[in-house]
Amino acid sequence: MEILKTEKLCKYYGEGEKQVKATDEIDLTIEKGEFVAIVGASGSGKSTLLHMLGCLDKPTSGDIYIEGENISKYKDEALAMMRRRKIGFVFQSYNLIPVLTVRENIEMPVLLDDKKPDKEYINDLIEMLGLKEREKHLPNQLSGGQQQRVSIARALANKPSIIFADEPTGNLDRKNGLEVMEILKASSKKYEQTLVLITHEMSIANSADRVIEISDGKIVSDSKNM
Repeated sequence: MEILKTEKLCKYYGEGEKQVKATDEIDLTIEKGEFVAIVGASGSGKSTLLHMLGCLDKPTSGDIYIEGENISKYKDEALAMMRRRKIGFVFQSYNLIPVLTVRENIEMPVLLDDKKPDKEYINDLIEMLGLKEREKHLPNQLSGGQQQRVSIARALANKPSIIFADEPTGNLDRKNGLEVMEILKASSKKYEQTLVLITHEMSIANSADRVIEISDGKIVSDSKNM
């Protein structure tokens, strides 16, 4: 069952000879529960693609479908609601709010959507991510690996259908990076979520179900890992 689909997806900047085609007529389908790694050199268009799939940016032309809904023409308010309810983000920089505790940071997306946090579910996330002894700590009292775990829990707090991760191990050492990847994979399997990840590291990409390579705004290879 497909959860994400694009048709002739384009994002252009500028005009004439100076026009940059960040993504150029990309056709892509991602299945529910799939773990997809997107790779490519800097400037290849992979971050632009991720931001459009995640409702953070609008395409110049083409269509994006999330769970069958064409979001390409959504207005900003509708896109924001889609982000809050269907999507979770994990970035290279943790983007935690410094004056909030671990638990408060995790619960924030749920509260922003005017909902009550599911305490049992949040407790399960905190336990699974090894944050039980840290839930009352502030971000500056945590290591980088612990902060990234908090950002993962925050991304999962609203029970999204899709997790987008943009270089989530970029600020971590190898050991913490591997741990964070194992957590992301385990959580997406446990909660039956689709995981779409950007990475420069082929060792991480090779652990995905599927690897998509982008160059000059186009998909140049799309292969399943055995």
